[in-house]
Amino acid sequence: MIQQQDGVFCPVYRAIGVLQEKWVLHIVRSLLGGPKGFNELSRAIGGCNSATLTQRLEGLETLGIISKATDQEAQGKLARSIYALTPAGLELQRVIAAISDWADAHLSEEDTLSLKTPCAG
Repeated sequence: MIQQQDGVFCPVYRAIGVLQEKWVLHIVRSLLGGPKGFNELSRAIGGCNSATLTQRLEGLETLGIISKATDQEAQGKLARSIYALTPAGLELQRVIAAISDWADAHLSEEDTLSLKTPCAG
């Protein structure tokens, strides 16, 4: 369902709806470091169960934020999926950078001690 504000489509409202889903920004942030396989991505973001990660990846692929390719050179093993940001996904680097800048300015280490996810720069 496309959200509207005062009866008019609001792209900001829609973007917030997409980006606020749990794990989405963690996935994007991890993929800013380059393409990753499912297990590597799962370890990088930490704490997300496989079913939820699969669901988020499928949703991001449908939206054109990530792409999924098959690694045919899996050294005799089953082919594995490789996930990467599309150009639209790469544009979210500015969003991540803005969040980082805000956090640097307004949050201390003590404010974030309860968070379990390590910062990977």
